[in-house]
Amino acid sequence: MKIVLLDDVAKVGKRFEIKNVASGYARNFLIPKGSAALANPAILKRVELMKHKYEVELNKRRAEASQVINQLADSIIVIEAKANEQGHLFEGLDRAAIAAAVKRETKLDLNPEWLQLERPLKAIGDYDLAIAQGDSQSRIKVRVQTLL
Repeated sequence: MKIVLLDDVAKVGKRFEIKNVASGYARNFLIPKGSAALANPAILKRVELMKHKYEVELNKRRAEASQVINQLADSIIVIEAKANEQGHLFEGLDRAAIAAAVKRETKLDLNPEWLQLERPLKAIGDYDLAIAQGDSQSRIKVRVQTLL
C-alpha cells in the first residue's frame, strides 16, 4: 500500500516520504495513529504545502538559533550554587539549569539541547562550554561559584 508519512517513523522512513508498506500495517497502525495517509493526488498536493510550510518554519527557527548563539558568543555566565568545603556541589548543574541561568542573565532563550555537555557540572570552577545548533557554533564560559 502506498502511503505518505506525516511523521518520522522508525524503520519505515522520514516525514513527507512516499513509501510502500504492508496494507495491514498501514490500516491498523500508521493511519489510525496519524503517522501516515494514503497517497492519492489530493493528499500529495496537501503534503507538498505542508512540506513547504515545515521548511519555512525550520529555516526561521535555524535563523533564530543562529542569532541567539552569535549573541552569546564568548559571554560569561555566573551561576551560584550550594557546595561543601571541598568545592563539590550538592546538586549537579545540567543543561536545563545552565540554560535557565543564561536566560536569567542575558534574557535570551537558549534551548538546553544546544549545549554540548557530557555530564552535569558538579564542582565549583570555570567551564568552557560549546553551543551548537545546525551550522551555528559558539562557546560560552560558565563560572560556578559558592552560594554566599
